[in-house]
Amino acid sequence: MLMITAILLMGGSGLRFGSPHPKQFHRISGKKIYLYTLERFLETELFDQILLACHPDWISSVESDLIPYNSSRIKVIVGGETRQRSSHLALLACPASDYVVIHDAVRPFISKNILHAHAAAVKLHGAVDTCIPSADTIVHSTSGALIDDIPVRTHYLRGQTPQSFDYASILQAHESTTLVNASDDCQLMLAQGKNVFIVAGDEHNLKITTELDLFIAEQLFRLKQTQTPFSSQRSLHGKRIAITGGTGGIGQAICALLTKEGAIPVVISRSAKEFAADLTSEEEARQLFETVGPIDGLINSLGLLKVGDLKSLSAQEIQTMISVNLTGLIFSCKWAEVKEGGHIVNIASSSYARGRKGYAIYSSAKAGVVNFSQALAEERPDLRVNVVVPQRTNTAMRQACFPDEAADTLLPPEKVAESIIDLLKQTNLTGSIVTSGV
Repeated sequence: MLMITAILLMGGSGLRFGSPHPKQFHRISGKKIYLYTLERFLETELFDQILLACHPDWISSVESDLIPYNSSRIKVIVGGETRQRSSHLALLACPASDYVVIHDAVRPFISKNILHAHAAAVKLHGAVDTCIPSADTIVHSTSGALIDDIPVRTHYLRGQTPQSFDYASILQAHESTTLVNASDDCQLMLAQGKNVFIVAGDEHNLKITTELDLFIAEQLFRLKQTQTPFSSQRSLHGKRIAITGGTGGIGQAICALLTKEGAIPVVISRSAKEFAADLTSEEEARQLFETVGPIDGLINSLGLLKVGDLKSLSAQEIQTMISVNLTGLIFSCKWAEVKEGGHIVNIASSSYARGRKGYAIYSSAKAGVVNFSQALAEERPDLRVNVVVPQRTNTAMRQACFPDEAADTLLPPEKVAESIIDLLKQTNLTGSIVTSGV
């Protein structure tokens, strides 16, 4: 039976990324980038073994990350000082292979279709690259200052990974080459006079190299999450869920849906009958959550908006908006005793993405909610921490601030509640921004 080995190259030091942590170890939605890539390869069941060629300083960290996977197919090896050297060392570590599929660990959006296409094509052609057309004009310049030529764009493609090879051929290419820092493995095969077949790539198969790439990757991941219907049927029956701001419009809708699901809503607000507190006071927040006790989830639905230019707002109004929208939420997350594996869902606003005249304080506080939630997801891997961003919602607060808005242009609070119930039924999603009403 033919043996196919996947090689994930992750020996980079992160110098271009401008961070002490190499790019492969940064997180998207609470999970390290290379783990998304690894999971794509594991899911296909195409590979007899998967080698991670890793920088020696990060070996122990990677081995710790891999414990939950409990897979005998995964092996960590020491990578080299260059991409070419890492690839060669990985090849030496899998001598029983018939074919190898070499991929950048920082391309987490690799599709199953591309992997299956490679597994089929490499058996026919012996050497396969992944390429996409260029939407930009290609400019040839040897000096970097003057243009030498503008070739026909359709004759030039952009190379991605994976790159797949007959094992014996690529090993020979490595061991006989005079190149010392080849940009990829196909370059070594071409230097040997071998043909390389092309498999169509995907624009989403992004290589995360810079901070901008990471930002784009986060947007792609969120898009995929919000476009993909949640499939979990996890029951909420008997779950005890605390809702801060539970007497407001969205809060009431959440409580109603939780009750319908058989959950036990714990309503928290200044006007709540059983659990009343001013959560902007850390001491009151601490005492309240001690009284509430262990819970399966926390939903922060606190919100306060007063429209007005900065100069027109009093110091008290500014402080109150920041306290209600951000400080109270932070204290709630700090003191709530959420059980392991439980959920924290923080409600932000679509205004977080861009400050607008008239509600600078509100939108900046909601931006703080988003950033706080992402950071908390990393700090608390034992919990599922996500943030919901509703579009303009038909609440009493909204009506008071914008009385001329037509109600039929606004999102019903029940739609926001449905998004939150969906999140509570998930078991793996964390650190994500989920847009409600799009």
